[in-house]
Amino acid sequence: MAFSQNFRGMGLVDAAFALIEKLCLGSGVSYIRVDTDFPNKRMQHILSKNGFTQRGTIVFQGSGKPAYDKLLS
Repeated sequence: MAFSQNFRGMGLVDAAFALIEKLCLGSGVSYIRVDTDFPNKRMQHILSKNGFTQRGTIVFQGSGKPAYDKLLS
């Protein structure tokens, strides 16, 4: 997920996650999993801030990545 630097700090990421969750719930999806890179501390913070919990590490294309998930209600 990326936004132009001109729009950072406006809460767009939180709004995007809220819309994604609404879309998922409206489609009957109640679980979301996201992975990112270990150096991407900003995204890890954003995921935690939006209610995601780190559940472990997945391997993707030979590289470990932290995996987060969230049960929607």
